Formats: sequence, structure tokens, C-alpha cells
Amino acid sequence: MILSRYDGRLLVVRQPDHGLQTGLIAAAWGNDEVPAVTEHREASRLAAAHHDDGWAIWERHPDLDPHTGQPTQFHQVKPREHVPAYRAGIQRAAQLDPWTELLVSMHGAGLYNDRYGSYRLAEVGEQSLTDTERELVEEFLTDMARLQASLYTEAIGHAPPSAPHALPEVMSAYLLLQVWDRISLQFALRHAADATIAPLPVPGQQHAEIRCHARGRFRLALDPYPFAESSVALPVTASIVPDRPYTDTEDFLATLSSADHTTIECTATRP
Repeated sequence: MILSRYDGRLLVVRQPDHGLQTGLIAAAWGNDEVPAVTEHREASRLAAAHHDDGWAIWERHPDLDPHTGQPTQFHQVKPREHVPAYRAGIQRAAQLDPWTELLVSMHGAGLYNDRYGSYRLAEVGEQSLTDTERELVEEFLTDMARLQASLYTEAIGHAPPSAPHALPEVMSAYLLLQVWDRISLQFALRHAADATIAPLPVPGQQHAEIRCHARGRFRLALDPYPFAESSVALPVTASIVPDRPYTDTEDFLATLSSADHTTIECTATRP
């Protein structure tokens, strides 16, 4: 559940809806400057669209932050709730495609290993985990490493020569999913803001990145520009509720159920 202030109210984007926007980004991706996905293109798009589906379990009964009286922001949810939700989302991805499940599994595991060393997640790193939570995370990472090797074998037809995340073609696909995810968050969480997203996996470039430049609310100019069309619509579904403390989870859910639901028109353009 992605929460942000919006005209004196609270904008609520459910994680699966954020996923659908991420899938739109993946579907439109690629031009002469930023290469399109050529291998496992549809499976990668599915991974983008469904990478956060497991959050739907937590969103059915979200915890409230005792300091705000509002649902806990997504990057502050503790492993005891986060890990089971991700396991469920990964199991759902198994119904789609082995490559899709591989990327969704890596996305979930990557939240606890600094995106496989590609960049540090400050929010997760700042969480203070109990010994029980650390054991839960370690078990999750071990299970995912085993699962990923099996999924690579199923997707490619032979066992991986090393851990899948160490293979360039797998890591490139995973990092691209992270770029798509973070572009969506620039809209769903930040309503379009200046930022740099890295690393951007581009063949022959070791330190490529995408620079985001705000061009108004929910409108971003991207450099380098990654889409074929000069302007791309990337809508996301959201709900608008009062920005107030809620007495309990049921109070919030009842308010959310009766809230205004809207389509936020997000746009990516050339610099």
C-alpha cells in the first residue's frame, strides 16, 4: 500500500495497481537509444505487472502505524508480514511462466540483500530486525536461491552454471525490473520528482542511469528516454481518503471501501 499526501487528502495506491502501471512501463519499453527486451519479453512484462501481487494479502488487513494512525508505509512493513506475503506472490507467479516467477522471486529476495548488491535500500537497511526476524529473512533467502536455480533450469532447459543472479542475462533482466518499478514509484509515491535511477542495464555501458525531471504533477521527462513514442500515458488506479488518524484497521478499510476511486493520469515524455 503506497500512501502519499494529495491536495490535503491521502492518496492510496494498492501494490497490485502499482504493479499494473509497472507492466505498462515494461510493455512500452525500448527504442534506438535504450534497447527493448528481446529475450523473455512477455515473461518480463508479466513479472513487472505482478511483482507486488503478494501485497494484496497484507492489504486486506493492513497494520496501522501507531504514530500516524494510518496504514504502515510499504517500506516499513516488518518481515513477519512481508515475507509470507511475498511467498504468496511468488507462488502466484508460478502460474504464469518460469521466467516470470524467477524475476518475482529475485525481486522479493532483493529487498533483503541490497538488490543483489546493485544498490542499497536505505529504508529496509534502517529497519532494526529481531533475531527471529533475521532467521525468517535468512530462511527466505535460502529458499529463494534454491527456487531460482530450479526456475532457471525450467525456463532455459538446463541447469545454471552458477547461481542465476550471477549470470549477466538474468541480472540484466532483474535490474530492468527494478528500473521499471522505481519509475512507477516516481509517479505513485512521489507524484513526479527529480531523481536518478541506477543502475540501468544497457549493453556496453557499466554506469548507465535514467535521470527523471519533474515537468508538473504526475509528469516526468526521462533522460535517456526509453520509449518509442515521444509521450507515453502510464495511468495508475488510486483511492482518495481523508488524511487523518484512523481508530483501527476496520475504520480505515471501511473508509477506503467507500472512497473516491480515480485513475491518475501519469505521463512520461522526452527531455
